[in-house]
Amino acid sequence: MVRALIRTMPESEWQQLEEECTPSVVRIALQTLYWEKSNVNYEYEVQEQPKYRPVSEVLEEFLGTGKRQVARKELQIRLPYVTALEQKQIIYAFLDSDAKLDREYVCKYLDSHYELMYEKAIETIWGLHHDAESAKVLIHYASDKFVAENFDQLASDYRYLPVRLRMPKDYPVDRSQLEQHEFLHLCARQQLPITEHEAFAVLSNTLLLQLIRHPHFSSSESLYKLPYVSTIINDIGRLGFRNIIVRFFVENERTKPLFTDGDPYQVSMTIRDQIYHDGFYYYRDVLNTKEDISRRELAKRYKEHPEYFDE
Repeated sequence: MVRALIRTMPESEWQQLEEECTPSVVRIALQTLYWEKSNVNYEYEVQEQPKYRPVSEVLEEFLGTGKRQVARKELQIRLPYVTALEQKQIIYAFLDSDAKLDREYVCKYLDSHYELMYEKAIETIWGLHHDAESAKVLIHYASDKFVAENFDQLASDYRYLPVRLRMPKDYPVDRSQLEQHEFLHLCARQQLPITEHEAFAVLSNTLLLQLIRHPHFSSSESLYKLPYVSTIINDIGRLGFRNIIVRFFVENERTKPLFTDGDPYQVSMTIRDQIYHDGFYYYRDVLNTKEDISRRELAKRYKEHPEYFDE
């Protein structure tokens, strides 16, 4: 704006304005205008824009037996930027490809750029190949009827939890198909019945397992850094179990949270202490030993017998 105002003044008054005005914004504006004036005749080097081949030519090469790898890479790069008709041609070419990596690539693209016109094609290739990526797209975008009719196969090809989340609240839950944290997430998303004790057990068991898997995790580090922990805490919050959240917050942040109504929150045993006390002794019994086991020793035993730690 300052430069625009200065441009309305005769150039003969610019120097006087610079001497009389103290605001730095005026000085910067004047310096910019002086630079523009001194570079009016400067010849900038204009880089020549790359010339792309017609998409039809690249598709012909991709579908042929020539330099297919080069054509594949070029189509992947240009897919988001070509016209709608050319996008359609590229997507169908990749969906019809015999190469799994082509189908996976275009399904990953469609998972964030989905259009209804591709639904039948994705259903067809999923029925033929049962790829995980095509199953994922159908789980996210197919009709409720289609997902319900193909529940077991979609869960087998991809994962049980996302398919179950598409079902109504009263649909049966197969606990054997879910990890502890996944079941908690399902309960939180669909408000299924679960007790506060069960929710805390999921948190403590997950923390224990992750501490065993990460034996070098420092006791001074935030527990949030461990896998799944932040998601579990968020799900417990959705379920309304305030006591667990407060207890975790007090220990993990080592400070008094604002939502304790002014009363200091006292706990007889911290979550971390309870993990060591209950969890490690439980796994010591599972491993059929009476000796005290360190976290590093448990990590070693975990690598030898991971099936003991999957409960």
